[in-house]
Amino acid sequence: ACARPVEALGSPAQSNQGGKVAAMRIDAHVHGDISKLQGSPAEYAARCRERGIERVVLISGFEQNMAAYRALPDFIIPVPWVDIDQVSAKQINEYLDAGALGIKFIDPQFSYGDTRYDPLYAAVAARGKVAMFHTGYLARGVFEAGRPTDITLMRPAAVDCLSRRHPELKILMAHFGNPWWEEAWKIMWSNPTVYAELSGGTAYRRSLKMWSETFAPNGVLDEESVARLLFATDVSIFREQEGFEPYFEFYDKLFEAIAAPPEVRERVNRANAIKLFGLE
Repeated sequence: ACARPVEALGSPAQSNQGGKVAAMRIDAHVHGDISKLQGSPAEYAARCRERGIERVVLISGFEQNMAAYRALPDFIIPVPWVDIDQVSAKQINEYLDAGALGIKFIDPQFSYGDTRYDPLYAAVAARGKVAMFHTGYLARGVFEAGRPTDITLMRPAAVDCLSRRHPELKILMAHFGNPWWEEAWKIMWSNPTVYAELSGGTAYRRSLKMWSETFAPNGVLDEESVARLLFATDVSIFREQEGFEPYFEFYDKLFEAIAAPPEVRERVNRANAIKLFGLE
């Protein structure tokens, strides 16, 4: 069995990567279908842990999500995505009853801040679960069968708007609002219930100087904002080559550039995910 308890938050977890001691991380944003996995689910999770991935937040359709969670309950953190314009509060409660620890909202027809979505947010908040929002750019063709995507409806400012009506709602902004980076930083910095992550194919390719100025302006660490980040990749799992490594390198270089102390690195790598998703 590959299961093991989550270590105490005050003691950073570690893995052995090629003989080197490395930080363990919880990846707060992956996709994948476990039915495509070749081999044992337990062995797959063990291999991920050998590489430094302790657990993953799996974002997928509800049935795929639950299939993976049933196979690997100590590895998968289930967060099904929903059609925000079709799902009901009753359905959200059914998903949470089944074991989902959060709900992913994406590609709305109206701004996330529109009051028509309040019953959905209230349902998640009432259960103490996480509302994850895709913020910013969405690749062409992902959800555009019947209408074009409007990325302006998914700006971080819309998350700020809804958070004011739902101050108890735990929020995770995926992709840091790309390309509205500054807007995402301001919303996260201003609101203690809003967390964010830098997953996807853009953030880790941007200049490290830009991120250093965001989280340590003029060389002074802004711990209030960087300490509400989560490690995340947006890779596809349950296959041989997921591509975690560029994100390991990116986050580690960012930590070094801003001189983040060990306790802040631990929060970003895993402790924030443990807290948000109630994994203690």
